[in-house]
Amino acid sequence: RRRAPSKFQRLSQKHPFLCVGLPFLTAVIGGSFVLLPSQETKYEVRDKHIRVASINEAKGDKRAFSLQEEYFRMQSQGSWGEWEPKRVERAP
Repeated sequence: RRRAPSKFQRLSQKHPFLCVGLPFLTAVIGGSFVLLPSQETKYEVRDKHIRVASINEAKGDKRAFSLQEEYFRMQSQGSWGEWEPKRVERAP
């Protein structure tokens, strides 16, 4: 013997969006509002960190970067004259 479908079953057969789509959209939109404060906090912390770094750079603690000085420094550290390119064998 077959039971008659309930009101909810009839409604879900006629309008499946109410049973599947609406809860899904509610979860997505609600989740975005729940996560919004944590995202704001993340960006505020990052901006604060960048602001502190820019203040430290403005103090002028470091000397200006010179490519030529860096080149000579690297040359004095290693044996650049002994370097030569070698071909790496390919895997079979």
